[in-house]
Amino acid sequence: VDYDGTASSLLVEPERTNEVTYSSDFSNGWAYFDSSTEANKLISPSGVLDASKFIEGNGSSIKRIINLSQSIVSGNDYTFSIFAKKGERDFITLTNSTGTADVTTTFDLTNGTVTSGVGSIESLTNGWFRCSRSFTATATVTSSYIAQAFINNGSGISYQGDGTSGIYIYGASLEEGSYATSYIPTDGGTVTRVQDQYSKTGISNLINSEEGVLFVESKALADDEDTRISISDGTGNNYISIGYSRFSGNIIAEIFAGGVLQTVGWGATGVNKLIYHKFALSWGSGTMNFYMDGNISNTESVTSPTGMNVLKFSTSVGANNMFGKVKQLQVYDIALTPTQLQALTS
Repeated sequence: VDYDGTASSLLVEPERTNEVTYSSDFSNGWAYFDSSTEANKLISPSGVLDASKFIEGNGSSIKRIINLSQSIVSGNDYTFSIFAKKGERDFITLTNSTGTADVTTTFDLTNGTVTSGVGSIESLTNGWFRCSRSFTATATVTSSYIAQAFINNGSGISYQGDGTSGIYIYGASLEEGSYATSYIPTDGGTVTRVQDQYSKTGISNLINSEEGVLFVESKALADDEDTRISISDGTGNNYISIGYSRFSGNIIAEIFAGGVLQTVGWGATGVNKLIYHKFALSWGSGTMNFYMDGNISNTESVTSPTGMNVLKFSTSVGANNMFGKVKQLQVYDIALTPTQLQALTS
């Protein structure tokens, strides 16, 4: 369960491996340039006194740490992330050797913004942020420069240090993928978290195949993943699904009956998938209506499926696993009225 300070949601993530073998022990597996760290200096986002202070040296060169000996494969996407909090310095810069040249992203740890480069910053409690940047490898290499973090004094990463100032860091990750997933701690080796999967069977008495509504409030983890939530008979013949298309901005609303696809259009288009929306797919009396955020976005003539008794965070046959954050999921055994659907999704 993911809690954002206001509400909780079910966090559904793909399989990922943290390739950083010492994710929070910066005394192992890391090399230093005009810098050092001191362990257990601050309460980390885990609630434990295990965050380190990343301290600049007193030289005039760049102040950085690098994770030792990582491997990347040409053409694959990777994401490097680290939790950071301001100290005497207010900025952290991340970079990755992608096989040809380094590209940097700088993060403002006071205002929680990306000040240069391309990256993402997530605000946490007590002044902590999770800073991440994604990149595509341009060569297959094993290097000690793939994951790097710099102290930045606001004017750059190369400056005259005072030997005591710095920032606080915790929880570094290097994952293969185009976005960061929830933190995977490591202590001496890589760690893999398997993908999340959810399903519920034996619920035919809760589902009316002739009519009903599937309602989901969710947001995606990425704009280009093909994911579903479905109710079905456990096969590909009869099912109803809501999901995110791999095509940017497109929302899926599908009905299969007797093995035949009943819908031909998108549920909605031009949607920002990375924020929460409320979706409702209603079927019955030969009609499918799809509502999003209080408005109808698609209606089609359909034949209702039969025998539905399974709920899955995937398609009916277990493909296209739903990866995202789900605040609500409801199944109604009647087709709600337009007024009810508008109210439900508003």
